[in-house]
Amino acid sequence: MIADEIFLLYTADSGGVFAQYRQFAVTGATVADLILAQRVELDGRKDPRISLLDSRPVGHPAHDAVLEYLHERIADKGKQVKLSQLLGVRSLKLEERTGRALHDAGILGLVGARFGGLVRPKYPVSNPLPEQQLRARLAHVLRGGEPTPADAVQLSILKGTSTVHRILRDEVRGMSRKEVKGAIESLETRGDIGPAIKRAIDMLVTAVMTPVMIGVVTSSG
Repeated sequence: MIADEIFLLYTADSGGVFAQYRQFAVTGATVADLILAQRVELDGRKDPRISLLDSRPVGHPAHDAVLEYLHERIADKGKQVKLSQLLGVRSLKLEERTGRALHDAGILGLVGARFGGLVRPKYPVSNPLPEQQLRARLAHVLRGGEPTPADAVQLSILKGTSTVHRILRDEVRGMSRKEVKGAIESLETRGDIGPAIKRAIDMLVTAVMTPVMIGVVTSSG
């Protein structure tokens, strides 16, 4: 799952959050997974509405929680759900669900939350191989390798949250910032990425960037 791999990238080996905006990155990646699985789609508005195509579980706790949430609001209550709204729903606990799924798979450990949730759970690395393989794959793509839709989503989210050089420090070594930016911007014209996926990536990244930019303005104001 794209969301699992994004979680690995945004989580330090010691188990804490390595880069900010992990919640938004994981939520955006979860929606991308559901789009690729043909469970949801986005309309063409500036702040896209999410259409629920199929609410059957996909077998991942985070993704199934989103499907249940959308079914309750769209199918049962007749409400519209904007992508921007979904990005801010902390009650879904997508980070925790994703982290626990990776723990159950033997990839991450789990140190539970403490002090009534004031100290967040940590997910130290148990099996480093999946993240090592992911990083090698992304490094290959950044240097001209053919990207998959998952690669395009992941690198676009990293670019959108301004965390490429922090998270992929070793993978982009020797590349200028201009070269990295150009490599990511060219992803949607390379590989097996159709127009529907390209449009979805653009909308997802725009939605993820919005709270990031608000945070930058707030912190600098």
